[in-house]
Amino acid sequence: MMTILYATDRTENSIPALKYAYNLSNKLNARLLVLYVHEMDSLRVSVSRPAAQIEYHVIKEQTEILETYCEKHLGVSVDGNKLQVEVLLNDSVSNAILEKTKDFTTDIIIIGRKDKHTDRGLIVGNIGKGLQEKVPCPLLIIPNAIKDKSIKTILYATDFEEADVLAIKKLSPIAKVLGAKIHVVHISKEKEYAGKEQMEWFKDMLRQEVDYEAIDFTLIFSDMVEEKLKVHIDTMAADLLVLLEREEKGFFQKIFHKSLVAKMEEHIAIPLLSYNELNL
Repeated sequence: MMTILYATDRTENSIPALKYAYNLSNKLNARLLVLYVHEMDSLRVSVSRPAAQIEYHVIKEQTEILETYCEKHLGVSVDGNKLQVEVLLNDSVSNAILEKTKDFTTDIIIIGRKDKHTDRGLIVGNIGKGLQEKVPCPLLIIPNAIKDKSIKTILYATDFEEADVLAIKKLSPIAKVLGAKIHVVHISKEKEYAGKEQMEWFKDMLRQEVDYEAIDFTLIFSDMVEEKLKVHIDTMAADLLVLLEREEKGFFQKIFHKSLVAKMEEHIAIPLLSYNELNL
């Protein structure tokens, strides 16, 4: 059984993201672990009781709050199997997530994208990028105001590399379970005259490695790669954007550049699933 880890800040604005994570876990027949990272108040650790005792009671209290939060908004009981909850004490959300993945086999990590309603957003430039560089599995970033809709159109942005084939090979079983079509798009600058030849080479390689028929391909010429990708997302009415984080030149690195974060979050209102080349 697959395991999905969803990190929540347990706020009202994160309720749609919680429901999205839970419904996705059901569609994939996966176990969902809802993780809450609690920051310890310095005043509470200065009292005379042993630190371990204080931590135990804090975790117990926060776990009960998290269980109530999940049960209230999901309408199901936390059964410890298909739906699990856990609280970790840590001053860093990203460090806590990484700590958990060391002793808990995880297939997908889900985090919410920072929005204007919260100061403690989980996805704010360095946090999201730092996670993507270190997590051992795909990272799914979803808008906190996400509407729960079926994933039927998946847009994969490729750079025609062998690692893209490996990523799509891992993506295709998920697409198959969801009944989704994968649209592979490459946005090539006009000066890259070999774009058509590369596309044909990539198609052949993909067909040899990936046993999934519901895949099509689009080649777009434009010098405005990021802007054209945004337009294409709307044109295809995509439900999910998939990117590959490359060690040196990944497009994912570009979207977390400070000058692009705001624009990407404003214009891309769909989830982003990122595969790390080093983990393929």
